[in-house]
Amino acid sequence: MRLAAAALAAAAPVGPTRAARLPAVLAAAALAGCGGSSSDPAAPGSPAQRAPAATATPTPAPASDADQLRTLLARRAAALEAGNVRAYGATATGPQRGRDRAAARRAARLRLAGVELEPGVIDVDGRRATLRVEAPYRIRGVRGEFGGSRRVVAVRRDGRWRVRSVRGTRGLAPWEVADFAEHRSRHFVVLAPPEVPVAELLPALEAGYDRMGELLSRGVLRRRYLVVVAGDAAQAQALTTEIRGVETLAAIADATVREQGSAREVTAVASLRLLVVWPRFSALDADGRLRVVTHELTHAALAGATSGRTPAWLTEGVALYVSGDRRTPLAPPDLGALSRPAAITRLTGEAQARAYEVSAAAAFAIADAYGGRRLLALYDAFNDERLRGQPGPRLANRALRRELGITLRELELRLK
Repeated sequence: MRLAAAALAAAAPVGPTRAARLPAVLAAAALAGCGGSSSDPAAPGSPAQRAPAATATPTPAPASDADQLRTLLARRAAALEAGNVRAYGATATGPQRGRDRAAARRAARLRLAGVELEPGVIDVDGRRATLRVEAPYRIRGVRGEFGGSRRVVAVRRDGRWRVRSVRGTRGLAPWEVADFAEHRSRHFVVLAPPEVPVAELLPALEAGYDRMGELLSRGVLRRRYLVVVAGDAAQAQALTTEIRGVETLAAIADATVREQGSAREVTAVASLRLLVVWPRFSALDADGRLRVVTHELTHAALAGATSGRTPAWLTEGVALYVSGDRRTPLAPPDLGALSRPAAITRLTGEAQARAYEVSAAAAFAIADAYGGRRLLALYDAFNDERLRGQPGPRLANRALRRELGITLRELELRLK
């Protein structure tokens, strides 16, 4: 999707498919015969023909440790998807068995699909093995694939491999963090702790979805999104990977994309979900909740059009503009410092708040002076391979000069 093609209303703008590899097995049997006299050992009725020599059946080689470990992981994935608590726990040993049973009981309450445990590097050292494992899964009724990576330690006892520990503190699946209940509405599947009053959240989500339908052209929004509600900041930290300062945010759009080319244009959005941090979100009034949902759905809707080179101030600025969240920077703005794509995700506290103020001011300044469509044209410019350069202030300056005829410094002066 090209962002420039998104239609704006009035004055306000706005998994990977796994290829199945089936082993081909070809069995060929050839029988050859020739005619001859009865004295020929191979002639009809001869002893050689009546009692053919027995062919020895080769003994299959025992499965390697790596193959046994892959089988173990496949059993774990199948048991987890099926909600089989006993079978899942049986693949582990020691204290990990109890942790696995608890996680499997929580996972059984969710409609999981496509659960896999895919080993990358397998390091076997005697009776101990260390594996880097990717753990994708899907939620029925939601497009996309979710998951993260784990470091798994397995041990071999009595000739059988079992999981001794699964290590990782971030990017965890919901059932690895806490007990989550599943709720469904027209456009959302919500996973939330039992104590969260989801009845208060669903209206805000659907209102934000309707609002986005008014702002963006048809087809931009997905039919249904996954929303994971963190009961506190610690859960939000565990559910995410690289995002910092989650304790100060009310919601986050969490996407995994595939990029290609020098422009780092997005070719696929592998996974996309919203994360709501309930303590912060619940403190907002109805208007505030609508702004937050609209903001995050803007990120979600534009995930497929957001180049890996787009400056952080522009990515956040467009979402703030679409949600009508105008802010004024209280400190001298530094757009150059916010011109790398991940610049804001690394900030916390007051620095993070100031970054949002600057981003909003920049986006509104551009829209006020040039219109919302030109703001979106600037956003889309970073997908153009003719705009050469690596992410950062120089590239942002080049895009501004090409699209709007101004420099990064001139834009900063308009914000003061």
